[in-house]
Amino acid sequence: MSTEVTGLNELTKTLQAASSDELLKDVGQVVSKGALNIKQQIQKDFRSSEHFKGIRDIRYNRNVTANAVEAEISPFLENEGIADLVGVAIHGGSRGGGGSVPDPLLALQAEAPRFEEALSKLPGVNLDG
Repeated sequence: MSTEVTGLNELTKTLQAASSDELLKDVGQVVSKGALNIKQQIQKDFRSSEHFKGIRDIRYNRNVTANAVEAEISPFLENEGIADLVGVAIHGGSRGGGGSVPDPLLALQAEAPRFEEALSKLPGVNLDG
């Protein structure tokens, strides 16, 4: 799942035009902090669920290319059956039950304003277009 954060297209153009490794490094730090905040909120959401608090292994992976930085945040699904439980925890089961853990998209949306503010403070970044 994904969401649009205002000005990311402009930031992408800025990063593509910039030859500055320093800017990419700074953006990477902002992405890492945002991903960590989202990860911690998702962990909190699972811990708050009476039935799904055992799902604790939430991870994020950061990917850096020549002109982009991205992060993917998700429960560690390698453990047998966890993927099914995560779906039930968030969306509910076909026979009822579950659906007691907030959608991770809400954590992403809550982090978006802080993420945008942090990006806008970086030198050479203009999110206004």
